[in-house]
Formats: sequence, structure tokens, C-alpha cells
Amino acid sequence: GDNMNKAALFENVGFSYPGGETIIENSDFRLNYGEISLLAGASGAGKSTVLSLICGIIPNLTPREMSGNILINGENIQGRPLREICREVGVVLQNADSQIIQQFVEDEIAFGCENFNFPPDVIKERIDFACNRMLLEPDRETRTLSGGQKQRLITASTLATDQKIILLDEPLANLDVQGADSLMRSLKALTENGYAVLIVEHRIDMIIKYADRVWV
Repeated sequence: GDNMNKAALFENVGFSYPGGETIIENSDFRLNYGEISLLAGASGAGKSTVLSLICGIIPNLTPREMSGNILINGENIQGRPLREICREVGVVLQNADSQIIQQFVEDEIAFGCENFNFPPDVIKERIDFACNRMLLEPDRETRTLSGGQKQRLITASTLATDQKIILLDEPLANLDVQGADSLMRSLKALTENGYAVLIVEHRIDMIIKYADRVWV
């Protein structure tokens, strides 16, 4: 039923770091396929924590620190290995440079596919698919890309490995208005093809016209 459309679901989630303050309390949140969701809020309000919870990178969750349920594609993430969650959830960090390691666009995209043991003929197809979706040229040198193109490249890498849930952490931080708009249009097109996109951002004005749902 309705849950089929849910990429991620928080049910009454509470989270606090050990001995620290409560970051999230009794929070319900859902990320739907086919939608761009915007998570807004002041610095230090816990936006990054939500991101880390969805992609499973907050380690060693203990009942004392976390309450409630987090479901990805209807499955509880607690006790699931990180590599499993990574197959479903792709993360694009604010500083794209720190995520790009290869010299050429196609090698960067291939790298993630190789990690998931895709066969070579499939990898070629995935590179073409991801480059088309994100308007990139496979043979470009990564160091010559603009800030916006680097964000697209990281996003392309998650598309190539078939992750349908894409989380972006302040992707517009280093982009000009044109670059931001162009990235948002590409992300919108992804959601029209059934992806779930969550953007954590404080530059709300740039995103609001594209967002289907806003969480504060």
C-alpha cells in the first residue's frame, strides 16, 4: 500500500550522542519516491544527523541513544550492515572535491560500479546512463570541472550504482545561481523518473520552487 512509496521513514525517532544533548526527539519523517524533499534548519539543528541516520553511518547505535524506528524501503536499518544500506542510499557531500578520486569522469563513475562488482559491459552502460542523466562528458578530466559539474559527477556515481535514494548535504554551497538552478532541474528530472531526493540546505530560496515537501 502506501508504504511502497516510502524510501525512508522515521517513526517516533529520538537520538542523542552519548552523554550529550538530545539532537532529535519524537521525530516522524518520510522521504517518498518521486519527490524532492528539503530538510531546512539552522546550523547545528541536527540536519546532518538525520542524513547520517538515513544512510546508516552513525555507528554502534545503542537503544540508550536511539529510540523509534528507521525504515529504508520498508526494512528496519538497525542491525543491517552498512554495505547493504549503501546499495540503496547514495550520499553527495558538500565538498565534492573530497569525494572525487579519479582523473577522468568515466573512471570516477566506473569506480563505484567496480566496488559493487558490476561486470564490465554493464559498467559501460551505467556510465553512459549516468552521464546522460547528469549532462556530463565521460572523457572530461575531473579537475577541469566546475563546482556544479563536480556535484553532478558525485550524483552520477550514485545513479550508476543504481541507488534510488539520493541524499545531498548542502549541494548548493559552492554554486552560483545558474549552477544551482541547473543542478536542481537535473534532480527534479530524477524524481520524475521515480527517485527519492533529499536535500539538506539552508539556501532555501534556491530550492523551494523545486521541493515537493519541506521539513524543518
